[in-house]
Amino acid sequence: LAQAISAQNIPQQLPPGFVRDRGGCLGSAMAATILIDDLEDYVGQYGTHGAIQRLQFIASKTESKPLKIEASRLCLDMLKRTTNAKGYSEAHNALKELMEGGDSAPPHYDSVWVEATQKQASILKDLYEQDLHTAKVSQMKDQIRNCHSQLTNLCIEQGDYANALKYASKSREFSTEPQAVFSTCITIIKLSALLRQYADIQSFTSKAHHTPYKDDSGQSKIHAAYGLYYMTSGKYKDAALNFAQVRQQDLSPAFLDVICPQDIALYGVLCALASLERSEVQAKLLDSSNFRECLDLVPQIRDVTLDFCNCKYAACLSTLDRLKDALSLDMHLHGQVSDICQQIRSKGIVQYFQPFLSVSLHSMAQAFNTDVDGIQAEVAQLIGKRQLDSKIDSHKKILHARHANQRKSTYQNTMRVSQDFLDTSQALILRMNLLKHDFGVRRPW
Repeated sequence: LAQAISAQNIPQQLPPGFVRDRGGCLGSAMAATILIDDLEDYVGQYGTHGAIQRLQFIASKTESKPLKIEASRLCLDMLKRTTNAKGYSEAHNALKELMEGGDSAPPHYDSVWVEATQKQASILKDLYEQDLHTAKVSQMKDQIRNCHSQLTNLCIEQGDYANALKYASKSREFSTEPQAVFSTCITIIKLSALLRQYADIQSFTSKAHHTPYKDDSGQSKIHAAYGLYYMTSGKYKDAALNFAQVRQQDLSPAFLDVICPQDIALYGVLCALASLERSEVQAKLLDSSNFRECLDLVPQIRDVTLDFCNCKYAACLSTLDRLKDALSLDMHLHGQVSDICQQIRSKGIVQYFQPFLSVSLHSMAQAFNTDVDGIQAEVAQLIGKRQLDSKIDSHKKILHARHANQRKSTYQNTMRVSQDFLDTSQALILRMNLLKHDFGVRRPW
């Protein structure tokens, strides 16, 4: 009976890299990660629960009322694919308030579905809790674990991710086989991502990483989870290196609630441009066949990467500026957008100046889409942070590389070598005298 009731509300998952168009047909998801002009295509990249969380985030953060209404409307439709009757009622009330005074009427509130869903969920919960009690009496670990897994899935469908996380954690305590432990860790990582509890992602990703008998698909999920944690922690280099090792085909439909292939490309490129040298970006991202499959799904980000590697900083930075508002509506990326874009710009200025002994600030201003005073202030800030070893001729508006004093460095090197020689000689003389006078500490045995 429990299986029959729960089967009525199982959401249909889409294959990785595909979305469902307005006619219900499957199609390739090109650039939908960034451009939120079509929210239906955007959320089609994710699993049902990941899409709901992102739509709720967009509705809460955007200042555009039409976008807020569209996100709320889509969220309302997706909530009916689950058994989250409470979330459906809350979303309908929020949408009703948004559409008050407008030309169009708010959507119909399906009270029949809400009552039926709540009744079904209550029956299922009683059945699962009864099964759990029976399993605890019999003290069979596999049955206890399966009952906790059933309750976890029930809470997920109801949108109660906090309680689902508690049941999943209990389920892990009764897991004995490595595959069961790994599967439970992945479920906890998924729930932690939906709750945006990134410390738990790091903890259980580490546990999953040390689980034996993992396949390539499991390793890719571990790299994706590590990358998400490092990105939200501001460790962009570690994040980029982990995202670069994820393979598109290894992200199963169940993991799309956490991250999709287009996100891998987006997060990986932004973290790499902010932390890696051009040669490393070329080798680890553009020349990597696995990462290139993800990157080709997001042409705009691919073009940004190519522009950066080809020193076309004006085109690269102008594209990022245009995408900045859309990127700030990403559930996981929003807190790092400003910092990442600033670090990419700083990295570009440093790499632009590296081959030269002196550069006109006028040419640098043109290359970075700003005025002379603006680029001078940015360069001065980089010099103060010791990221740029140079000095500014403010009168002539020229940036000069700082030349090392060869005479001073030679004297310092000579004094260092002579001091090392004296220290080594004194140590040898001391050792010889100790041996000569048979002075030492011997072991008692």
